[in-house]
Amino acid sequence: MLDRREGPAGGGSQETAHARVHAGLKEALMNGDFVPGQRLVVRQIAEQFRTSAMPVREAFRQLVSDEALFDHPNRGVIVPEATVARISELVRVRCSVEGTAAEWATSTISPEEIDELADINERLHRCVNGHALADYLTLNRRFHFMLYGAARSPMLQQIIEKLWLRAGPLLNIVRTDAAYVFGLIHHDEMIDGLRRGDSQAVRRALVADLSEAADIILRAAAAPVAPRPVSPRRRAPRGTGR
Repeated sequence: MLDRREGPAGGGSQETAHARVHAGLKEALMNGDFVPGQRLVVRQIAEQFRTSAMPVREAFRQLVSDEALFDHPNRGVIVPEATVARISELVRVRCSVEGTAAEWATSTISPEEIDELADINERLHRCVNGHALADYLTLNRRFHFMLYGAARSPMLQQIIEKLWLRAGPLLNIVRTDAAYVFGLIHHDEMIDGLRRGDSQAVRRALVADLSEAADIILRAAAAPVAPRPVSPRRRAPRGTGR
């Protein structure tokens, strides 16, 4: 039965609910709010987003089509497992695609955007120094997507977003201070390269960032990670898109 909060069946509010759930699940996946192998239950997600089951099922179908989720024959919809083959292939593709975006961004980014990247990175440093890592992955995603957005390529941005839907849950495996410090060193190198206009240096730093994170993920993939629910702050995401 359609939830009354969504309005009449067939109305535009049903489409709005689907867009809201889809956007919220995408954000949760990219921010590492789910872990590899975690089962997603329609009823629980519907309760978290205060909607009926239909928009959740539609969002699941779309994310399965994007290979961000997997429809397991026995377990239902799950976050794809972290396998060595999957992690290795994903990092190779990410280094190529995201490295290209970083390289392109070097010639098109504005001084104001570089300053904003530096500000985000400073906030990331404070997270690590204060051992307050809860918001690290969200800020890290904001840093990367601001850099990629500076490449001024909507097509490249869409490809990268789909890659991050698959990579976000893997990043959840690497919740250690040491792993984050290594990433920030490479962020500093990217910002320095951007200020100097050295596109190859920016690309090298980006690739090193992704590659080192992948190495840590590969070593930690065998260790069990307890599933975490979607954070309350993401139960009602702003807007209906990214």
